[in-house]
Amino acid sequence: MTLSRRKILGAALALPAFGLPSLAACGNEAAASDSGGRKKVRLTYGAISVPKTRGVFEKTLNDQGIDVEWVGPFPNHAPTLQAVATNTADFSFGGSSTPADQALLSGNKLVFVGWSKSTPRTSSIIALPNSGITGVKDLAGKKVAVNKAGLGEFLLVAALEKYNVPRDSVTFTYLNPPDAAPAFGAGKVDAWSIWSGPLELAEVQYGAKRIFVDGDELDKQIDFGSYLVREDYAKKEADTIRKVIAAYQAEQDWANANPAEAQKIGNAVSKYPQGVVDKLVAENVQVTWSLIDDDGIAQLQAGADWLSAHKVLSDKINIADHAVRL
Repeated sequence: MTLSRRKILGAALALPAFGLPSLAACGNEAAASDSGGRKKVRLTYGAISVPKTRGVFEKTLNDQGIDVEWVGPFPNHAPTLQAVATNTADFSFGGSSTPADQALLSGNKLVFVGWSKSTPRTSSIIALPNSGITGVKDLAGKKVAVNKAGLGEFLLVAALEKYNVPRDSVTFTYLNPPDAAPAFGAGKVDAWSIWSGPLELAEVQYGAKRIFVDGDELDKQIDFGSYLVREDYAKKEADTIRKVIAAYQAEQDWANANPAEAQKIGNAVSKYPQGVVDKLVAENVQVTWSLIDDDGIAQLQAGADWLSAHKVLSDKINIADHAVRL
């Protein structure tokens, strides 16, 4: 669960209906274990990570013979996918499925092992109060900061389509959050398509106003939370993957039930102004994590189909070819 992103935060079987790989025969092989039989898992994390900071997650895995090495922090999901693909980490950090799809299309040998859906969906396009932008139609002729092939780009494309604003009338300025935030505050871009955490901080710091909100404007979720691992790791470490996802599920269940305490833990790292914390607690985003299953395949595929049809992704993708069911 990486709260700066969305406040996020178990035997393998073949799946004939989707033709997913079977991991039943290989769950007990250790990819990284010491002479005493303990295993080590390398987990990526964001600037704010309740599982890492609270300590319960790591103890849960330690008690099951799994030692945790934290790799990071990372500003968003895409670089964690690269870390996993290059074998410097074992799990991506539970972020946006859009860059995960693009990483797979780019040839990275990764597979989905977990997914999440959220309610309410708060990711938004925001503008400064003195910008003259009060709605999506005002974005014509403007520069909007988005993360490329990620949630920010998808949300802007969806907004322009809904309000019949020609895509080529808007300048997509590709910036990750650490660079987008100061550019937005300084007026170097006119609007910003961004997710929870940086969103509320911009509201408090700059008086930013939401002009398009995912959950209010779109009738279905297109971008989902996602955990990915390498194909070879999935073949060797099915049992470890189940235990890690179960530990993340337990952390998310706790955070869903204790939003104020979760934000307090996260804020020990982020040091957000109290006004930002209050906004995040009030939004009370509930996130549900699952191992990859029939519903996950269907939802991720529907989202990917929309993204490829709208040229956010470089091509079509068959999610079932890049997922394992445990």
